[in-house]
Amino acid sequence: MTTPILCKPTRWFYQRALGMLAMFLFLGGWFYKDASIGYRQKNEIYLLNRTFAEAAALHQQKQNEGALTDASWKSFAAKQIVNFGEDLSIIPASIVTPMPWPEELHDNALLNKGQAAAWEVYTARRQWDRKAPEKLLDAGTIREQWYFAYGFTALVIYTLFILVRTMGRRISIDGEKIVAQDGRAILLSDFIRLDLRKWGTKGLAFADYRQSNGKEGRVRIDGLTYGGFQKEQGEPAEALMQEFLKHFKGELIEYADETPAKD
Repeated sequence: MTTPILCKPTRWFYQRALGMLAMFLFLGGWFYKDASIGYRQKNEIYLLNRTFAEAAALHQQKQNEGALTDASWKSFAAKQIVNFGEDLSIIPASIVTPMPWPEELHDNALLNKGQAAAWEVYTARRQWDRKAPEKLLDAGTIREQWYFAYGFTALVIYTLFILVRTMGRRISIDGEKIVAQDGRAILLSDFIRLDLRKWGTKGLAFADYRQSNGKEGRVRIDGLTYGGFQKEQGEPAEALMQEFLKHFKGELIEYADETPAKD
């Protein structure tokens, strides 16, 4: 009696699946962070930087109009609010509007040093980078990040499905039948065609069968995923294929050997 050959999921498969899972998780998290927090915070910084520019211009204008005291500027600044525009969905939800000017814009002496000085003090207090974004990110741009986040989340779920499904699968063969990874048990005598053209390069073979009841189908033998070709493990996938060939009587499809015959 022929000893059954069992091919389990390989280390190569697990490394590949887990690598893809990690990549999709990272990218999905990156886009989720940008969509939910990152882009909105960039807009907050951009709009506040614009407010500092507008405040500096108003401060200069009032200086040009006449004497400007600390008290008069503070009184004026206390009545001003940050202009975030009409679409508040593009800024962090934590911002309470209307938002008064930051305290640094109430400081006449600080503004006398210029917009850059006031902005430097403010960003240091908020622990922000002094360099503000160059443009405002609109709702459409933020929505695109959500689409990417959803897409990579779908890929994470799909990869997990493939990983879990494959973990419980096997390909086995004995002297009478082969049991495919999906559980189908096919008699070796029912196989009519074997395509080995990708076996040598990708570890893939396709075996067509026709059963006595007229049912036809195909078995996909993936040697890289099941069994593998590690010599120290006895090349389980190659051993399975050699056992298959011992009992196969149908049409064999493979690349012809183009090595010229020697005289």
